[in-house]
Amino acid sequence: MELEEPEAHQQLALKTPFFRAYGLEDLFGFGRIFIKYEGGNPTGTQKDRAAVLHARRAVEKGFDTITVGTCGNYGASIAYYASLNGLRSVIFVPRGYLLLREREMREYGAEIVRINGKYEEAVKLSSIAASRNGWYDANPGGRSRRISLMGYAKIAYEIYSELGRAPTTVSVPVGNGTTLAGIYHGFLLLKKKGLIERVPRMIGASTVHGNPIVRSFKMGFRRMVPLSPERIVETDVNEPLVAYYSYEGDEALNAIRRSKGYAGFVSDEKMIYYAGLLRKLEGISVLPASASAVDALRQFILRRRIHGDHVVVITGRSII
Repeated sequence: MELEEPEAHQQLALKTPFFRAYGLEDLFGFGRIFIKYEGGNPTGTQKDRAAVLHARRAVEKGFDTITVGTCGNYGASIAYYASLNGLRSVIFVPRGYLLLREREMREYGAEIVRINGKYEEAVKLSSIAASRNGWYDANPGGRSRRISLMGYAKIAYEIYSELGRAPTTVSVPVGNGTTLAGIYHGFLLLKKKGLIERVPRMIGASTVHGNPIVRSFKMGFRRMVPLSPERIVETDVNEPLVAYYSYEGDEALNAIRRSKGYAGFVSDEKMIYYAGLLRKLEGISVLPASASAVDALRQFILRRRIHGDHVVVITGRSII
Protein backbone atom coordinates (compact mmCIF):
# COMPACT_ATOMS: atom_id res chain seq x y z
CA MET A 1 0.00 0.00 0.00
CA GLU A 2 1.37 3.41 -0.99
CA LEU A 3 0.98 6.17 1.59
CA GLU A 4 1.48 9.89 1.27
CA GLU A 5 3.90 11.86 3.41
CA PRO A 6 2.52 11.87 6.97
CA GLU A 7 3.56 15.46 7.74
CA ALA A 8 1.37 16.86 4.99
CA HIS A 9 -1.72 15.61 6.81
CA GLN A 10 -0.78 16.38 10.39
CA GLN A 11 -1.22 20.12 10.84
CA LEU A 12 -2.00 19.57 14.51
CA ALA A 13 1.55 18.53 15.36
CA LEU A 14 2.05 15.66 17.81
CA LYS A 15 5.54 14.77 18.96
CA THR A 16 6.19 12.43 21.85
CA PRO A 17 9.26 11.82 24.05
CA PHE A 18 12.10 9.61 22.83
CA PHE A 19 14.84 8.60 25.24
CA ARG A 20 17.42 5.97 25.99
CA ALA A 21 16.33 3.35 28.51
CA TYR A 22 19.53 2.71 30.45
CA GLY A 23 17.69 0.69 33.09
CA LEU A 24 16.39 -1.80 30.52
CA GLU A 25 19.83 -1.95 28.90
CA ASP A 26 21.40 -2.95 32.20
CA LEU A 27 18.67 -5.56 32.70
CA PHE A 28 18.88 -7.10 29.22
CA GLY A 29 22.63 -6.61 28.77
CA PHE A 30 22.36 -6.41 25.00
CA GLY A 31 22.40 -3.42 22.62
CA ARG A 32 21.09 0.12 23.06
CA ILE A 33 17.40 0.40 24.03
CA PHE A 34 15.23 3.45 23.42
CA ILE A 35 11.64 4.20 24.38
CA LYS A 36 9.21 6.06 22.15
CA TYR A 37 6.74 7.17 24.80
CA GLU A 38 3.32 7.66 23.25
CA GLY A 39 1.97 8.45 26.69
CA GLY A 40 3.11 11.99 25.90
CA ASN A 41 0.17 12.50 23.53
CA PRO A 42 -2.73 14.69 24.75
CA THR A 43 -4.93 11.71 25.74
CA GLY A 44 -2.01 9.52 26.72
CA THR A 45 -1.88 6.98 23.87
CA GLN A 46 -0.74 6.59 20.27
CA LYS A 47 -4.40 6.59 19.23
CA ASP A 48 -4.17 10.40 19.03
CA ARG A 49 -2.05 9.93 15.89
CA ALA A 50 -5.06 8.59 14.02
CA ALA A 51 -7.82 10.48 15.82
CA VAL A 52 -6.42 13.93 15.08
CA LEU A 53 -6.42 13.16 11.35
CA HIS A 54 -9.86 11.57 11.33
CA ALA A 55 -11.43 14.53 13.12
CA ARG A 56 -9.87 16.98 10.66
CA ARG A 57 -10.96 14.86 7.69
CA ALA A 58 -14.51 14.67 9.06
CA VAL A 59 -14.65 18.46 9.25
CA GLU A 60 -13.18 18.84 5.76
CA LYS A 61 -15.80 16.45 4.34
CA GLY A 62 -18.68 18.25 6.03
CA PHE A 63 -19.64 15.62 8.63
CA ASP A 64 -21.10 16.69 11.96
CA THR A 65 -20.73 13.34 13.75
CA ILE A 66 -17.87 10.87 14.06
CA THR A 67 -18.16 7.31 15.36
CA VAL A 68 -15.93 4.41 16.37
CA GLY A 69 -16.03 1.07 18.17
CA THR A 70 -13.51 0.83 20.98
CA CYS A 71 -12.28 -0.96 24.09
CA GLY A 72 -11.32 2.42 25.59
CA ASN A 73 -8.30 4.39 24.42
CA TYR A 74 -9.29 5.02 20.80
CA GLY A 75 -12.75 6.11 21.91
CA ALA A 76 -11.25 8.60 24.36
CA SER A 77 -9.00 9.98 21.65
CA ILE A 78 -11.79 10.29 19.07
CA ALA A 79 -14.04 11.98 21.66
CA TYR A 80 -11.27 14.44 22.56
CA TYR A 81 -10.48 15.51 18.98
CA ALA A 82 -14.16 15.57 18.05
CA SER A 83 -14.75 18.07 20.85
CA LEU A 84 -11.83 20.20 19.67
CA ASN A 85 -13.24 20.28 16.15
CA GLY A 86 -16.89 20.92 17.04
CA LEU A 87 -18.01 17.40 16.16
CA ARG A 88 -20.46 15.11 17.90
CA SER A 89 -18.97 11.70 18.77
CA VAL A 90 -20.78 8.38 19.21
CA ILE A 91 -18.65 5.65 20.79
CA PHE A 92 -19.66 1.97 20.68
CA VAL A 93 -18.29 -0.21 23.49
CA PRO A 94 -18.78 -3.87 24.48
CA ARG A 95 -21.03 -4.05 27.52
CA GLY A 96 -18.72 -6.35 29.45
CA TYR A 97 -15.60 -4.19 29.13
CA LEU A 98 -14.19 -2.33 32.12
CA LEU A 99 -14.04 0.98 30.20
CA LEU A 100 -11.97 3.01 32.65
CA ARG A 101 -12.19 6.04 30.37
CA GLU A 102 -15.98 6.32 30.12
CA ARG A 103 -16.20 9.38 32.37
CA GLU A 104 -13.50 11.10 30.35
CA MET A 105 -15.28 10.39 27.07
CA ARG A 106 -18.53 11.78 28.46
CA GLU A 107 -16.72 14.91 29.62
CA TYR A 108 -15.67 15.42 26.00
CA GLY A 109 -19.35 15.21 25.03
CA ALA A 110 -19.36 11.68 23.63
CA GLU A 111 -22.48 9.54 23.50
CA ILE A 112 -21.63 6.02 24.75
CA VAL A 113 -23.50 3.09 23.19
CA ARG A 114 -23.07 -0.19 25.07
CA ILE A 115 -23.49 -3.28 22.90
CA ASN A 116 -23.76 -7.01 23.52
CA GLY A 117 -20.74 -8.78 22.09
CA LYS A 118 -17.00 -8.32 21.76
CA TYR A 119 -14.86 -5.50 20.37
CA GLU A 120 -15.32 -6.65 16.78
CA GLU A 121 -19.10 -6.39 17.14
CA ALA A 122 -18.71 -2.84 18.48
CA VAL A 123 -16.73 -1.91 15.37
CA LYS A 124 -19.28 -3.55 13.08
CA LEU A 125 -22.27 -1.83 14.70
CA SER A 126 -20.49 1.53 14.70
CA SER A 127 -19.78 1.22 10.98
CA ILE A 128 -23.38 0.23 10.25
CA ALA A 129 -24.60 3.24 12.23
CA ALA A 130 -22.21 5.49 10.30
CA SER A 131 -23.59 4.24 6.98
CA ARG A 132 -27.22 4.58 8.03
CA ASN A 133 -26.92 8.00 9.68
CA GLY A 134 -24.38 9.72 7.45
CA TRP A 135 -21.67 9.85 10.12
CA TYR A 136 -17.90 9.82 9.60
CA ASP A 137 -16.62 6.28 10.14
CA ALA A 138 -13.24 6.29 11.96
CA ASN A 139 -13.20 2.53 12.52
CA PRO A 140 -10.25 0.32 11.57
CA GLY A 141 -10.44 -1.66 8.37
CA GLY A 142 -12.92 0.69 6.68
CA ARG A 143 -12.72 3.38 4.03
CA SER A 144 -10.64 5.60 6.29
CA ARG A 145 -7.96 3.04 7.12
CA ARG A 146 -5.28 4.89 5.15
CA ILE A 147 -5.77 7.91 7.41
CA SER A 148 -4.86 5.87 10.48
CA LEU A 149 -1.82 4.35 8.78
CA MET A 150 -0.58 7.82 7.82
CA GLY A 151 -0.96 8.97 11.41
CA TYR A 152 1.10 6.11 12.78
CA ALA A 153 3.68 6.49 10.02
CA LYS A 154 4.72 9.74 11.68
CA ILE A 155 6.06 7.75 14.63
CA ALA A 156 8.70 6.35 12.27
CA TYR A 157 9.61 9.87 11.14
CA GLU A 158 10.03 11.00 14.74
CA ILE A 159 12.20 8.00 15.63
CA TYR A 160 14.41 8.71 12.63
CA SER A 161 14.59 12.41 13.51
CA GLU A 162 15.63 11.70 17.11
CA LEU A 163 18.01 8.82 16.41
CA GLY A 164 19.46 10.16 13.16
CA ARG A 165 19.25 6.71 11.54
CA ALA A 166 16.98 3.70 11.29
CA PRO A 167 17.02 1.55 14.44
CA THR A 168 17.76 -2.15 14.27
CA THR A 169 14.36 -3.15 15.66
CA VAL A 170 11.07 -1.50 16.60
CA SER A 171 8.85 -3.39 19.05
CA VAL A 172 5.13 -2.52 19.05
CA PRO A 173 2.06 -3.89 20.88
CA VAL A 174 -0.49 -5.29 18.42
CA GLY A 175 -4.24 -5.66 18.65
CA ASN A 176 -5.52 -4.72 15.20
CA GLY A 177 -1.95 -4.25 13.97
CA THR A 178 -2.62 -0.72 12.69
CA THR A 179 0.13 0.97 14.69
CA LEU A 180 2.79 -1.53 13.67
CA ALA A 181 1.71 -1.44 10.03
CA GLY A 182 1.72 2.36 10.00
CA ILE A 183 5.19 2.60 11.55
CA TYR A 184 6.51 0.10 9.01
CA HIS A 185 5.06 2.15 6.14
CA GLY A 186 6.68 5.25 7.64
CA PHE A 187 10.08 3.61 7.44
CA LEU A 188 9.35 2.44 3.89
CA LEU A 189 8.69 6.08 2.96
CA LEU A 190 11.97 7.14 4.58
CA LYS A 191 13.82 4.46 2.60
CA LYS A 192 12.08 5.51 -0.61
CA LYS A 193 13.30 9.08 -0.01
CA GLY A 194 16.86 7.80 0.45
CA LEU A 195 17.06 8.90 4.09
CA ILE A 196 17.67 5.39 5.42
CA GLU A 197 19.26 2.34 3.82
CA ARG A 198 17.14 -0.32 5.50
CA VAL A 199 13.85 -0.76 7.30
CA PRO A 200 14.04 -1.90 10.95
CA ARG A 201 13.00 -5.39 11.94
CA MET A 202 9.43 -5.03 13.19
CA ILE A 203 8.48 -6.89 16.37
CA GLY A 204 4.84 -7.45 17.30
CA ALA A 205 3.72 -8.17 20.87
CA SER A 206 0.33 -9.41 21.99
CA THR A 207 -1.57 -11.43 24.54
CA VAL A 208 -1.36 -15.17 25.08
CA HIS A 209 -5.16 -15.10 25.37
CA GLY A 210 -5.74 -14.55 21.66
CA ASN A 211 -4.39 -12.51 18.79
CA PRO A 212 -4.47 -13.72 15.17
CA ILE A 213 -1.43 -11.72 14.02
CA VAL A 214 0.97 -13.34 16.46
CA ARG A 215 -0.61 -16.77 16.06
CA SER A 216 -0.41 -16.54 12.26
CA PHE A 217 3.27 -15.62 12.53
CA LYS A 218 3.94 -18.50 14.91
CA MET A 219 2.12 -20.93 12.61
CA GLY A 220 4.02 -19.75 9.54
CA PHE A 221 0.89 -18.55 7.71
CA ARG A 222 1.40 -16.22 4.76
CA ARG A 223 -1.79 -14.32 5.60
CA MET A 224 -3.57 -13.66 8.87
CA VAL A 225 -6.01 -16.39 9.85
CA PRO A 226 -8.78 -15.15 12.19
CA LEU A 227 -9.43 -16.98 15.43
CA SER A 228 -12.68 -18.46 16.61
CA PRO A 229 -14.31 -15.95 18.99
CA GLU A 230 -14.59 -18.73 21.56
CA ARG A 231 -10.79 -19.05 21.67
CA ILE A 232 -10.08 -15.59 23.05
CA VAL A 233 -10.16 -14.69 26.73
CA GLU A 234 -10.63 -11.03 27.65
CA THR A 235 -9.14 -9.69 30.88
CA ASP A 236 -8.85 -6.22 32.37
CA VAL A 237 -5.15 -6.29 31.39
CA ASN A 238 -5.29 -7.58 27.81
CA GLU A 239 -8.39 -5.73 26.53
CA PRO A 240 -6.36 -3.42 24.23
CA LEU A 241 -4.69 -6.44 22.57
CA VAL A 242 -7.05 -9.42 22.54
CA ALA A 243 -8.79 -10.03 19.22
CA TYR A 244 -10.24 -12.79 17.10
CA TYR A 245 -9.99 -10.62 13.98
CA SER A 246 -7.28 -7.96 13.51
CA TYR A 247 -8.38 -5.34 10.97
CA GLU A 248 -4.86 -4.61 9.73
CA GLY A 249 -3.66 -8.15 10.36
CA ASP A 250 -2.41 -8.83 6.85
CA GLU A 251 -0.56 -5.49 6.74
CA ALA A 252 1.05 -6.10 10.14
CA LEU A 253 1.99 -9.71 9.38
CA ASN A 254 3.47 -8.61 6.06
CA ALA A 255 5.52 -5.92 7.83
CA ILE A 256 6.89 -8.41 10.34
CA ARG A 257 7.80 -10.98 7.70
CA ARG A 258 9.27 -8.60 5.11
CA SER A 259 11.42 -6.87 7.71
CA LYS A 260 12.64 -10.25 9.03
CA GLY A 261 11.13 -9.41 12.38
CA TYR A 262 9.36 -11.36 15.08
CA ALA A 263 6.04 -11.68 16.93
CA GLY A 264 5.62 -12.97 20.47
CA PHE A 265 2.89 -13.80 22.96
CA VAL A 266 3.05 -12.20 26.41
CA SER A 267 1.12 -13.16 29.56
CA ASP A 268 -0.85 -10.71 31.69
CA GLU A 269 1.63 -11.33 34.48
CA LYS A 270 4.56 -10.30 32.28
CA MET A 271 2.71 -7.15 31.14
CA ILE A 272 2.08 -6.11 34.73
CA TYR A 273 5.69 -6.94 35.67
CA TYR A 274 7.23 -4.84 32.90
CA ALA A 275 4.81 -1.97 33.50
CA GLY A 276 6.05 -1.85 37.08
CA LEU A 277 9.65 -2.17 35.95
CA LEU A 278 9.29 0.74 33.52
CA ARG A 279 7.86 2.86 36.32
CA LYS A 280 10.78 1.93 38.57
CA LEU A 281 13.64 2.04 36.06
CA GLU A 282 12.50 4.72 33.59
CA GLY A 283 10.00 6.76 35.61
CA ILE A 284 7.09 6.47 33.19
CA SER A 285 3.47 5.50 33.78
CA VAL A 286 2.61 2.68 31.39
CA LEU A 287 -0.51 0.88 30.21
CA PRO A 288 0.36 -2.74 31.13
CA ALA A 289 -0.78 -4.05 27.73
CA SER A 290 1.75 -1.82 25.99
CA ALA A 291 4.55 -3.18 28.20
CA SER A 292 4.12 -6.41 26.21
CA ALA A 293 6.44 -4.79 23.65
CA VAL A 294 9.28 -4.93 26.18
CA ASP A 295 8.92 -8.67 26.69
CA ALA A 296 8.61 -9.34 22.95
CA LEU A 297 11.88 -7.44 22.44
CA ARG A 298 13.45 -9.56 25.19
CA GLN A 299 12.24 -12.73 23.44
CA PHE A 300 13.71 -11.55 20.13
CA ILE A 301 17.06 -10.58 21.66
CA LEU A 302 17.38 -13.96 23.38
CA ARG A 303 16.73 -15.73 20.05
CA ARG A 304 18.75 -13.60 17.64
CA ARG A 305 21.39 -11.86 19.80
CA ILE A 306 21.41 -8.89 17.42
CA HIS A 307 23.27 -5.82 18.64
CA GLY A 308 22.24 -2.32 17.61
CA ASP A 309 19.50 0.18 18.43
CA HIS A 310 16.25 -1.29 19.75
CA VAL A 311 13.16 0.94 20.04
CA VAL A 312 10.11 0.06 22.14
CA VAL A 313 6.85 1.92 21.48
CA ILE A 314 5.08 2.41 24.81
CA THR A 315 1.64 3.82 25.61
CA GLY A 316 0.65 5.69 28.78
CA ARG A 317 -1.64 4.30 31.44
CA SER A 318 -5.39 4.61 30.92
CA ILE A 319 -6.93 7.50 32.80
CA ILE A 320 -9.78 6.56 35.14
